[in-house]
Amino acid sequence: MRHILPRIVTILLILSLTTVASAQKESKRAKREKEKTSTEQSEAKKERKFHISDYISIGGYINAQYEYANQLESDGTVTQSSVMQIRRARLDLKGKITPKIEFRLQADFANSPKLIDAYVNLKFCRFANLQVGQFKIPFTLENPYGPLDLEFADNAQVISALSGYKDVTGISSYANGREIGAMLYGTLLQFERNGEKYPLLGYSVGVFGGNGINIKTDNMAKDIAGRIEFHPFLKHFVLSGSAYWGRYAMADKLDGLRLRCAGGAEYKDENLTVRGEYVWGKTDIAHTDADDVLHVQRLKTQGFYVTGGYWFQFGWGAKSNVQQKLRPVLRYDFYQKDLSAENGASNHYSAGIDWWPEKHVQLRLQYTLRQKQHDPHLGHSFLTMLSVKF
Repeated sequence: MRHILPRIVTILLILSLTTVASAQKESKRAKREKEKTSTEQSEAKKERKFHISDYISIGGYINAQYEYANQLESDGTVTQSSVMQIRRARLDLKGKITPKIEFRLQADFANSPKLIDAYVNLKFCRFANLQVGQFKIPFTLENPYGPLDLEFADNAQVISALSGYKDVTGISSYANGREIGAMLYGTLLQFERNGEKYPLLGYSVGVFGGNGINIKTDNMAKDIAGRIEFHPFLKHFVLSGSAYWGRYAMADKLDGLRLRCAGGAEYKDENLTVRGEYVWGKTDIAHTDADDVLHVQRLKTQGFYVTGGYWFQFGWGAKSNVQQKLRPVLRYDFYQKDLSAENGASNHYSAGIDWWPEKHVQLRLQYTLRQKQHDPHLGHSFLTMLSVKF
């Protein structure tokens, strides 16, 4: 027994030492695995930080449109048009490099490829931010609206004529309501209600090239545009005033004036939108007479519109997760291109339906009754547009 007991103790001691060594080895191995996993996660996090999908989103939309129009002329003839077209085919890239730096690139491929938006947005603080590049000018309440968000397929007549869409000057580069320039914007005052902060007074003011989109500017006189928005302690209501001043190159290297002013109001919540604006402008127009003598006419233009719509939202079925939206819309649109011309105004009365059967598809139906003051005969147009958003 005396000989067996020491042997048992020795064996137990060896087993204990072996167990401790094995545990230490397993602990070191687990520590190494943990460090390795942590390193791999850290590397993966570093790699993901610079992954392009983290700061760039790609989208766009396609507008397919059909429009029929007719007009009974004074001589008894009827002018008709029936047009099918791909009106827009947009590719839109938006990115956020840092919380303070954003950018956007948007191009249209419907007719020929052209750049629509190309700007960098530098966000400094609530009071002052800077946007540089090609983008929509800060003029009127309607101009900032995108084609899919606007109540109708077309802007009001005066917005098209004086906000850089189909400008009264006839210059084709004045398109899409955009210019090349730099704009300072921000919120100067805000109020608080029920624990939420709302803007009270906002501003946007910029310096622009004045030649329209995708045109290099080489003139000493730059254009200035600005808009002020006042929310009279109501979250969904805004009063707005804006102005545009600039000069542009006319025939024979003459400089022409482009002066525009606008004022309006809008109420917009989750369902109801009501907006109205008055726009006035002076524009120098060059033309030659029968003797080929150049004349400059200072054209005074005015117009206003009132539009409204209400969203109804519902699903395909009681248990369906697929929601659709439908908005009936109405608009009265008055436009007078030349205030010196008698009976030169036109009135458009429009009604339509804006339907989103699901979030990627939009169908528009609209009818417009066209009335010209100098012509007792009425014109009619029917438009339908299918848009797919991606």
